Amino acid sequence: MFVYLGIYSGLALSAVGNYRRRNTVFFVLTAALLVWFMGFRYETGCDYLGYRHRWVHYFPPTSLAQLFQGQEAGFALLMGSVKALGLDYTWLNVAASAILVACYTRFATAHSFAPLILALLFPVIIIQLGMSGIRQALAGGFLMLSFNAFSRKERLWTAIWILIGMQFHASVVMFLPIALIAGRQINTLRLAASLAILGPVAGLLLADRFETYESRYIEGAVTSGGAIIRYALILLPVPFFVTYRASVRRQFPDVYPLLKMAALIILALAPLAVLSSIALHRLNYYVMPLSILLLVYVGAIAFRRARQGHILAAGAYGAYSLFWFMGSSHAQSCYLPYENTWFL
Repeated sequence: MFVYLGIYSGLALSAVGNYRRRNTVFFVLTAALLVWFMGFRYETGCDYLGYRHRWVHYFPPTSLAQLFQGQEAGFALLMGSVKALGLDYTWLNVAASAILVACYTRFATAHSFAPLILALLFPVIIIQLGMSGIRQALAGGFLMLSFNAFSRKERLWTAIWILIGMQFHASVVMFLPIALIAGRQINTLRLAASLAILGPVAGLLLADRFETYESRYIEGAVTSGGAIIRYALILLPVPFFVTYRASVRRQFPDVYPLLKMAALIILALAPLAVLSSIALHRLNYYVMPLSILLLVYVGAIAFRRARQGHILAAGAYGAYSLFWFMGSSHAQSCYLPYENTWFL
């Protein structure tokens, strides 16, 4: 536990109050640390053994046509490339981690307060997702790049990054409708209209997975109590955004449309807390980066000094991480102790 909390504390302490435009040394060192920490882990993460089983029983396709006939061709291509180089399973995690860290870093550096954004990704997005469900993590990483494109009002690239993410986990395609409203004024009606127009396209792309998702997320009896807690953490900045939205729009006009869309999406997830906490569990990971942006930008507005709001933001994620490690059976069984192939 102290390894994880120590890394987070170091990142947070380095980030709070660090508002320089360039933080090249911070990001280079942090990226190297994260790739090493995530990529060379050994039997750490709840899906580690599951992906190792998939790796052992994976046989690369004999042609590109066969590759793209299967589900999530991007991950198959990644596994096939690592196997073709004669490397072992650890290097699949290293390769995936390198892609993830590149996505995380690019997402953070597109915004003000970039070091803090990267630090806040660590407790959940990096540990709980990036070190476990690497297919969804990769999809989420490319979704973050689509959020950057959305901020730049680039509709085509917003869609392209989502479709690339779909090659690792098909569920991310449900965010395709946001491409239609990139560069437009954001409101509930326009968001609903884009969902109505591009929603069926996403549905067609997910058609062969619909029965699986229906049985798992709609008809299934399994619930996720942790999803409710994580959703509460995600929801935390939304009331403050509503209160200070005029100030946010005035001081951060370029990112304001993305933040407004983030608040609408987060609020739209509320019914899932009752209908399907398992579906909420999966979607939480996709929207948490948006919630972190809300928390960081609103934190800079809501207090007399940005540093005060950012200390509270770092404290909220630190407290969540502490209680998760102390109270979660998944944390105890999957992440403790942390082991690394360098020290075996």
